[in-house]
Amino acid sequence: MNARNDVKRPSDQSLDARLMLAAARRRFAAGVNFLVARWLERCATNVEAAQQLSRPAEAHT
Repeated sequence: MNARNDVKRPSDQSLDARLMLAAARRRFAAGVNFLVARWLERCATNVEAAQQLSRPAEAHT
């Protein structure tokens, strides 16, 4: 085996850097998606609670 094969070329290093950046972007996007989903769930819960509170008032009018 040649020693040349064991040393990474600069193009290999830049490819690894791009893969690491892509992985970091995917992790960031997954985190944002999780937070947005949790926020939307809270909003839906608040809307349901508000609708339940307003129903008795509408029933009496």
